[in-house]
Amino acid sequence: MHLVFGLSADGRVYPEATEAVGAIDAAVVGPAGLVSVLEVQIGLVSPSASRALRIASYLAKLRVAGGGRFWNASFEKDPWSTAATLLEWRDNLIAAGWQGSPVGAGRIDDLAAAEMAGTMLPLGLVDRAVRLLTALPSRPGLRMKRITLAEPRALLPPLWRRLLEALEAAGVSVDQHDGGAAAAEGSDLRNVQSALAGETLEPLKGDGTFVIVEADTELLAAEVIADWLAAGSAEECTGTVVLAPDGDTALLDHALRALGLPALGLSSASPWRGALQVLPLAYAAAWQPFDPRVLLNLLMLPRPPISRWAAKRLARALSSEPGIGGAAWLDAWAGIEARLIELHAELEPKDARKKVDAVLAEWRTWTDVGRFDRSLGIPTVEAQAIAGRVAAWAMRADAGRNDRLLLAVAAAAGAVVDALNRLEQEVVPALLLERIVSQVLSEGVVNPDHVPEAGSVRAVRSPGGLWSAAPRVIWWGFVGPGERVPRDPWDLAEIEALGAAGVALESSADAARRIGAVYTRVLQRSAERLILVRPALSRDEQTTVHPLAHQLKPILKGAGEGVVFKAERVLREPDAALVGRVLTRHPGGIKDPPVGAAKWDLPAGAAGLMEGRRESATSLRRLFNCHFGWFAQDVLGLRPGRFAEIPGPDQLFGNLAHEIARRLLPPGPPPPMDGVRAAATELFEMLLPQIAAPLLQPEHASELSAARELVPAALESLVGLLHQRALEVVGSELEREGSYRGLSLQGRLDLLVRRGPQVAVLDLKWTRSERRYREEIVNGSAVQLAVYRAISTDASTKGTGGYFLLRQRRILAGDGSILTDHPIESERMDSETLDMVAGDWKRWRDLASSGVLVAAGLDDAIDHRPEGLEFEPPKEPCRFCDLTSLCRVQVETI
Repeated sequence: MHLVFGLSADGRVYPEATEAVGAIDAAVVGPAGLVSVLEVQIGLVSPSASRALRIASYLAKLRVAGGGRFWNASFEKDPWSTAATLLEWRDNLIAAGWQGSPVGAGRIDDLAAAEMAGTMLPLGLVDRAVRLLTALPSRPGLRMKRITLAEPRALLPPLWRRLLEALEAAGVSVDQHDGGAAAAEGSDLRNVQSALAGETLEPLKGDGTFVIVEADTELLAAEVIADWLAAGSAEECTGTVVLAPDGDTALLDHALRALGLPALGLSSASPWRGALQVLPLAYAAAWQPFDPRVLLNLLMLPRPPISRWAAKRLARALSSEPGIGGAAWLDAWAGIEARLIELHAELEPKDARKKVDAVLAEWRTWTDVGRFDRSLGIPTVEAQAIAGRVAAWAMRADAGRNDRLLLAVAAAAGAVVDALNRLEQEVVPALLLERIVSQVLSEGVVNPDHVPEAGSVRAVRSPGGLWSAAPRVIWWGFVGPGERVPRDPWDLAEIEALGAAGVALESSADAARRIGAVYTRVLQRSAERLILVRPALSRDEQTTVHPLAHQLKPILKGAGEGVVFKAERVLREPDAALVGRVLTRHPGGIKDPPVGAAKWDLPAGAAGLMEGRRESATSLRRLFNCHFGWFAQDVLGLRPGRFAEIPGPDQLFGNLAHEIARRLLPPGPPPPMDGVRAAATELFEMLLPQIAAPLLQPEHASELSAARELVPAALESLVGLLHQRALEVVGSELEREGSYRGLSLQGRLDLLVRRGPQVAVLDLKWTRSERRYREEIVNGSAVQLAVYRAISTDASTKGTGGYFLLRQRRILAGDGSILTDHPIESERMDSETLDMVAGDWKRWRDLASSGVLVAAGLDDAIDHRPEGLEFEPPKEPCRFCDLTSLCRVQVETI
């Protein structure tokens, strides 16, 4: 067996095989691959342990090691982070030859005490390699005959040098692979290679063999490289390697696909992919106080843990009444149950009921939220049950399709269960649990839909992945900071004590030389051409200079014009030469974007959409604000793309007050004043987690504290008003319809009261300022009160309306109202306002029926308004509008 060994060869490599046509019983491996092969051959195979499992195990060992240790102070604050850091120190010591015994240095001896405490630590890669060092002399007969090193042996870390020496002692031949490829004599690339090797520096002429592509943005850099690859033939592209150190070629692949070229398919691992979020969200939803935003995020994932249609129903309920147990929530579950019964209608009733109950029980476990107090933590068995539920869901959703993302979710959930077992604690603090979940998900998952396509260009993630010569190399993302030199935590006395015990740590200088050599080998292994791509911006962040660029700086001094290529040239020049290829771009036709227009023509038949409509106070206000906006949103039903949002605090307090008023004021005489405030307070506390749970979050503590006094006091004041004015409750939250002068109306009345033949509508408002509502009454422009008057009265009654401001405990009503003895003097009566509403509605509707809409936000909109309108043009019609990109009011004219 022949292996090629490189420190970065556990991922993608180039070449992909040891021979040009491949070879049996040969492979290119990194440290993990080498250890795995040796373990198989000598019979030391053991299950691999995740990092989270090892950290949890080490945390338990640190706890058992007792007090008086150097880590105790930080361990009390954050045990997980402390264990993670110390485990890394411990592994570095083991790699350097430490046997886990005291060496006469305080901190290291404390680690030795932890090493002997508690149960055995699951083996990491370093432990497995050290175990092989011990086992190799007693296990002859390896099938491995030859190892070829991709890096110089002298630059390897001490552990791997010792392992190679043990293999040589066992009869394995170890040789060095040069891998270099000298470029053509006299070329720029050859001159750079020679200069980096310490030879005489020759000026660069700009012959296209060594080029730095500089771009303002990563996007333009991707287009230029894609253009360059597209300009070459299949033969010219064969042997081209793209080096992407950040592990992501998504942007470059987008540019390649636009030109019909195959994608390279490198994707960076991310812990934020949709299905992975089921695990942290399932835990976040379990804490008190319950946060509906967490459950909403869980339900709105691309792959929610329950059927998508059911998740959408629950999400809508949460957005209208954010809490568990309210009317909207119960109605959503009733609808889900009815739908499930329909879906299982083909089964026998008994079997269908059993199936529906099983599905409902399973789905309800995901909404069994807010059960555990963060300050007390969560029982370990409960935390494991949540992880088990997530794992079971992922496996069911995968259903044998080997979906990489879902399998990663199941594996992550299993790792959490294992880590919790290793903690050996009955209760897990909230912070520790979040640390475990974050650690388990930290490695993330690559995009399962971003895969490489068959082609002649190859891509590798690491500079060390280029273990042999390649004709052409494109270093995509030649920016800093590069690989960091490990920080040594030990002082001189500790290093001396370790050295006396035979522990040889790799120095920072040696690590820096090893890392620097990896960079320069990329240049030495480029045979014909090398392109370094350096964007100034990566996404929205300014890039830094790559460490190798500092070594190249003196070499580039006095370089010819063709050495540095500005990517922006392709935007100015129809034919730009880059590395021996011409990038041709043809100017495209320029069209002006549509501009805003005050007058919009409707197609024939659009008027029919308005037939049979009933207007509400909201739609009429929108009509008088903007004709275009009313037609788009109320007639056509256009809505913003946002879905299932949690309302803000003011709206939630208003919703609470409305629901308390509905329950507190049944039809009939108002309740006695005695006990009203206590009843309102009780209802407030009962309804708060059901329909306004976000208010229980710490950030709303001050507002909630004030509302606990304001809302009951406001409702007590409202009941007092009913007694004072001798008013009887007709009903609350009443759906009513009516008509006036051909205008069909509908609306929901907050509170309808009566005194004899007179009725009045009280509209409850939770607002910080009364100015707007007072001005509406003064100006006679209270459309809402006028509409409510029309739908609340009949031939035998006459009515008025008013606003009850809950925060201010104040009634605002106009002349003739039965609600107050101190009415606001108004320019016109409600009946006159209603006449204005009906008249303006008819004028605007007639204009729409004629095929014309008017967008109010444009300067010349006033020229297209119908004659005879009573309501004044709005001053800021677009202030709260979502359609400004549709009517183009924000597009500048040229």
